[in-house]
Amino acid sequence: MSKKTLSPEGDEPDNRRSFSSVNANEEFGPQSTPTHELPSPRAFALNVTHRALEVIYGSRDIGQLARWVSEDVYHSMERHVNAELRRRSHLPPAARTRQAPLFTLGKAHLFSPRDGVMEVCVLDKTRNRFQTAALRIEGWDHRWRATAFAFLLGAIACVFSPVLDVASY
Repeated sequence: MSKKTLSPEGDEPDNRRSFSSVNANEEFGPQSTPTHELPSPRAFALNVTHRALEVIYGSRDIGQLARWVSEDVYHSMERHVNAELRRRSHLPPAARTRQAPLFTLGKAHLFSPRDGVMEVCVLDKTRNRFQTAALRIEGWDHRWRATAFAFLLGAIACVFSPVLDVASY
């Protein structure tokens, strides 16, 4: 039989120090990153706009956009894409296929309301018209992510934003 040895009362360390409370999101959640530590916002804005337009036009899978946009924008775009697929499913088979449109992105116009955040407007030129994409990108964990995206198709607006949480068209 083993014998337990208890330490005398005076040998116990004093562990009654006060610790400030720390929120888990402060330490382990997404961390804001200053602009000077991030890659080129212009290149990111053009890349994410190009890919988002391909998703809207139906020539790219929505899953390929997940790493570029916030969760809210992703789910909003996913709802839009699924609604478009349901609408097209009622068409005759010949009308269901979509040809990928040819478009050219113009210069990205950037504005920074605060450090680590950029608001961008990109002109999209197709064969017959000009359209506009507007997005907000934020620096999180040393990379850019689009936290809002809106695309104006002539008189039709597709808004993918956590604030509105609506895909209207």
